[in-house]
Amino acid sequence: GFSFAGSQVPPSVRVLPFPLDLPLILKRALNYMQPDLYVGFEGEFWPNLFRLLAENGVPAVLLNGRLSSRSTRRCRLVQGLFQPVFTQFTWLAMHSWDDRRNIVQLGAPSGRTLVLGSSKYGGLLARAQPDRPGFWREILGIADDVPVVVGGSLRGGECTQLLEVFRDLMDQEPAVVGIFAPRHMHNISVMADWLKRHRLPFQMLSDMECGREKREQSVILVNRIGVLFELYSLGDLVFCGGSLEPIGGHNILEPAAWGKAVFYGPHIHRVLDEHKLLTSFEGSFLVENSRMLRDYWRQWVHHLPGLRIHGRRAKEALAGLSQIVDKQVDLIMNVLVERGVCSVMNHAKD
Repeated sequence: GFSFAGSQVPPSVRVLPFPLDLPLILKRALNYMQPDLYVGFEGEFWPNLFRLLAENGVPAVLLNGRLSSRSTRRCRLVQGLFQPVFTQFTWLAMHSWDDRRNIVQLGAPSGRTLVLGSSKYGGLLARAQPDRPGFWREILGIADDVPVVVGGSLRGGECTQLLEVFRDLMDQEPAVVGIFAPRHMHNISVMADWLKRHRLPFQMLSDMECGREKREQSVILVNRIGVLFELYSLGDLVFCGGSLEPIGGHNILEPAAWGKAVFYGPHIHRVLDEHKLLTSFEGSFLVENSRMLRDYWRQWVHHLPGLRIHGRRAKEALAGLSQIVDKQVDLIMNVLVERGVCSVMNHAKD
């Protein structure tokens, strides 16, 4: 995560590890950084940090705020610890009305608690650069007319379930290519063992990426991190993991940035709002189990132009989230203007 963060910002931006929530360490960190503003995300509430921020007169803003009903019940057990934290925020911009209700019940100031949605996905469309599909097709030797399956962020049993679905799909469409990326790299060996037992030849992405091999097999295992988002651009049939297993789902909007319809399982409590958004645009398909996924894909592999219509709708759904980033930037800049860090004119110009 630290390396990825450093790769996403210009050289002028310094990336530092977050300090432990211990007073002595935090004091040193704050003295070193001299922050004008602290911006937190989602559910990061550190009692010692926020006490010291308040003592040093540093305002705090929360973006993409989340607080599930389960977390709310837990926080009530130690409400005296967290209520002072919530009251020290200048603004709390929550992800949903449910999140707002939960945090206000725990003592967050109602007048400073907003619902702005999540900027987590605001930059996805900008990241979907049009040259990347061609780049990966050339590396992997996949022609434009070859159907491609992408299974991303696979967890637990999904790692072999998706391979089984793909094996059945190959019986119906022998030309199909499958790209499979486990969420955790240790599952690469699990998938490789399954493929060997079932006599399905495969190759590792890294071997083709470095030019050591050319693609000769139908199965590609993604054995490195940081490339899944771009690989989604190749998919005709796309599955997002952590959803057939009781994990709660992973980033189901990443494929939508490339105009891909998204398939996922029933365990989506972590991405429920994203699911509601995609389904409202008819840009996704929820499957109850791997058999249902297999049946869907057996039908759609022969009707890919129709599936691409749903993919365009998924991208339209994502496009509507871009305004959230602008609203959050305005919120931050207004705090900085009030603090005298920047002028109103500079704010308008930026």
